[in-house]
Amino acid sequence: MPREPVTITDVAREAGVSIATVSQALSGNRPVSPRTAQRVREVVAQLGYVPVSSARNLRAGRTGVIGLVIPDISNTFFGRLARGVEDAAHEAGQWVLLCHTEFEPEREDRYLDLLASRSIDGLVYVAGTVAGPRRMGGLVTTFPVVLADEDVNGLPGATRVRGDHRCGGRLAALHLAGLGHQRALVVSGPPGISSSDLRLAGFRESFPDAQVMVGDFTEASGLELVAQALAAGTDATAVFALNDLMAIGALRALYDAGLSVPSDVSVVGYDDIPLVDRLQPPLTTIRQPAYEIGHHAGRLLIDRLDHREVEDVVLPVELVVRNSTAAVSAGRNPHVESRSRR
Repeated sequence: MPREPVTITDVAREAGVSIATVSQALSGNRPVSPRTAQRVREVVAQLGYVPVSSARNLRAGRTGVIGLVIPDISNTFFGRLARGVEDAAHEAGQWVLLCHTEFEPEREDRYLDLLASRSIDGLVYVAGTVAGPRRMGGLVTTFPVVLADEDVNGLPGATRVRGDHRCGGRLAALHLAGLGHQRALVVSGPPGISSSDLRLAGFRESFPDAQVMVGDFTEASGLELVAQALAAGTDATAVFALNDLMAIGALRALYDAGLSVPSDVSVVGYDDIPLVDRLQPPLTTIRQPAYEIGHHAGRLLIDRLDHREVEDVVLPVELVVRNSTAAVSAGRNPHVESRSRR
């Protein structure tokens, strides 16, 4: 005999909660404690419950699938963001089609062409390249688009969710200035990427003459660029890397040059990805809420599909001070001293 379909009543009974709580945990329309929401999701997965919203999708002529484009799945920041999108989609009975671009424009173009030609209901897009309105303009007229973490100029039809990038850059600069640093090296992402531009703009409010070297958000670029700056004789006493992976590369370059962090050079990263608190020294960084950015983006996309009013969201960031930053030693040039010791 065919198996009876699992109902929301079955989920509520197994989870030990009310039907209303199950509905709220899956829809996100009302707050539910994280522990209860997790229990409901576990029971849903265990029983194979398909929310009624999936049936609603069919009646509305929707596929139940949303697209998600991210630049680097190996970076845990984007992994957490993707998890937030996926959880929001699951709560609404949607599936997620994940596309990973590796910061490559050609690869991103192929994925965007694929998504435009396939039956998806909407798209959460995290830019990894300078995607102009020409490339994205056709998509926002095809289905709803939510831009997560990054902005794309010239797309009035898109909804936006991001951390407060400019504030993050400002917090990093104020921290270093408060420690007495006056000369800073910034390892940035590609120009034209909104997060990089805004973080740099915020940092330059306190360090207008900061030396800037352009990286690509990878650990290898942080290592290479800081090594180049040291070889060229930079007098910077602080490094601000615009993501944690580049900061990890910067730490390695400084170590290879015989410099001590933070007694010779202070280092600040950005994102607060897992494990940076276990580095030696633990990394001072700007924490932004990756999972929450993704979950907000997923929820906003679902709201747009359900024809609800939405607004752009900017989430707060915070400075997390660890042991990779310290007060600058007055009158010292650590780079000259380090070279003389080797």
